Amino acid sequence: MRIPRIALWLFALYLLVYVGFMGLSAFAPTVMAATPLAGLPVSLLYGLLLIALAFALAALYLRVAR
Repeated sequence: MRIPRIALWLFALYLLVYVGFMGLSAFAPTVMAATPLAGLPVSLLYGLLLIALAFALAALYLRVAR
C-alpha cells in the first residue's frame, strides 16, 4: 500500500506545479512574458521546469518502487 500512496503524492505535486503554470498563463500573461534570465521568458523556463520535474518524479518513483 506504500507505493500507491507515494505515487499519489508525486502526482499531486506535479499537478500543483502544472496548475500554477496554467494559472499564470491564463491570469498573468505579463508575468509569463517577463524575461528574468538571459532573455528567456518565464513561460519557457517554467515549461522546462515541468519537463525536468516529470523526469525527476519518475526517477524518484522508480527508486522507491524497487
